[in-house]
Amino acid sequence: MESSESSALNEQSVFLNVPFDPEYNSLFIALIAGLTALGRRPRCVLEVPSDGRNRLERIFSLIAGCGSSIHDLSRVTLSGDLNVPRFNMPFELGMACALGQLRPHSFFILEEKPLRLQASLSDLNGHDPHIHGGDPSGVLRCVLDCFGTPLYAPPLSSLESLNRRLTTTANKLQKDHRTDGPFHPFLFRQLAGAATQSARARGLIR
Repeated sequence: MESSESSALNEQSVFLNVPFDPEYNSLFIALIAGLTALGRRPRCVLEVPSDGRNRLERIFSLIAGCGSSIHDLSRVTLSGDLNVPRFNMPFELGMACALGQLRPHSFFILEEKPLRLQASLSDLNGHDPHIHGGDPSGVLRCVLDCFGTPLYAPPLSSLESLNRRLTTTANKLQKDHRTDGPFHPFLFRQLAGAATQSARARGLIR
């Protein structure tokens, strides 16, 4: 399934596999802020054209071009007008797991509630999820747990400060573009760029 789009592997890129819903807005922004503060480059499916051909291949290529990925499996309940579960998150996690058998690729699992993953996806027993509690600061702590190193791990307060600034930017962008969330390709690109500028201004990255 792999294509030429994945030929340029970037070890600092992190694929974000998360639910796109209003309740997740603040957590998504926190992920962008936290990863950027640690010198990582957030990537996600928003970069793949929704009406393009070979969408699945493009998603796999995007994941394959990243050195690691984050998969939030906190939306395991029934939802939407049809009252069905969402399979995109575990499906993309499956692609990351398969990729990790072929080449080095680290994947991290997030959850909102402790112990729930053992019931919802028992095949992953042995892969302890990082619990964020549905809170942006909890997400930032998870990011530090996953990507902080003994040589470089800024304090949580620095990540929270960057996240507050990025949240202000996100609110303005959403108002300007008349959207109720950041899950749009243009807004994602703008937020990633704004996070990078703010992190550099604070001396968190070069």
